[in-house]
Amino acid sequence: MTFRDFLLFIFIFLLAGCSSMNSTNPDKKIINNNPQEARILFAGDLMLDWGIQDIIIKEGVEYPLKNLKEFLHRFDYRFCNLECPITSKGEVHPDKKYVFRGKPEHIALLKYAEINGVSLANNHACDYGRTGLLDTIDNLTKNKIDTAGAGENLKSAHLPLTININNIKLAVLAYASVAYDDSFAGKNSPGIAMAKIELIKDDIKKYKSSYDFIIVSIHWGDEYSEYPSDRDIKIAHQIINSGADAVLGHHPHIFQGIEIYEDKPIIYSLGNFVFGSVNEDARENIVVEICFLKNRIKSFQVFPLNGNGNSKQHFQYSLLKGDAASASLGHLINISKPLKSKFTQNSIIDGAVLSYTF
Repeated sequence: MTFRDFLLFIFIFLLAGCSSMNSTNPDKKIINNNPQEARILFAGDLMLDWGIQDIIIKEGVEYPLKNLKEFLHRFDYRFCNLECPITSKGEVHPDKKYVFRGKPEHIALLKYAEINGVSLANNHACDYGRTGLLDTIDNLTKNKIDTAGAGENLKSAHLPLTININNIKLAVLAYASVAYDDSFAGKNSPGIAMAKIELIKDDIKKYKSSYDFIIVSIHWGDEYSEYPSDRDIKIAHQIINSGADAVLGHHPHIFQGIEIYEDKPIIYSLGNFVFGSVNEDARENIVVEICFLKNRIKSFQVFPLNGNGNSKQHFQYSLLKGDAASASLGHLINISKPLKSKFTQNSIIDGAVLSYTF
């Protein structure tokens, strides 16, 4: 072996070693450019059936999120609510009027968008029964997408999705208050986690000491209502009082107001993210980045997205800009005023971004 061959051998060996370390890290550590922060993006409902499925077949799997690819890449971790099973198994729910199902091969859209984790705790997770739910979990796991809010039994449905970025450790717990009774997990039966406040309190208490932050994702609220119900406000406050650091809601299909409670953010509804239906009540939506330091939440930013898959945009999503962005963020401020928190006074709208710093 010549000296040149020896150097080539050493280079290949080191390269292989680095690749191996990255792919087998059990803690799923992610290192961003700022070694003191963890920047997590939270988005609303993602449903891969109906019009989305048709446009993917016509235009390709990357089409719906092509305009957001560069934006999504900015963050350390991306999380949304998966509003459909992704499966080719199971039997359709006999009592439901609207059922959704994504094709397993269309998980490629989530991979393209670098979606790292999803909540499965929602009213469509069991549209194809418990068989479809378990197959969905299996399909996502095979594609290295984390899940929360569902499992093969009650215990596993209440396990948190865990994130470790720059040694900042987060646990995301997911629940649903809107679902058929047969969707909820039992002691020995598969299903989703129920948004029962005593169960949520128990979970927060169980995991609080092991993580720097506890995030609660919850599927609740009235569809197309701009305001959370008094019941949901009470539950959100109880969740924060129990030790959670943020609450992020979805289900209404439009965004609702934001509240700062005990110096913790409550985003009552993010609206939709990628959704396959066309509805005249659908509007612009939001995604929220929360920036975590080791011992506190530093800030969050709100980014408005265009509307919900209507005929004009052909199910292709983009950030709002200019007057449209300003109007959407101004509306967010207005519908947050009844919540009477520091959010409306201390938020800053700069162009197409709303920022709040703690």
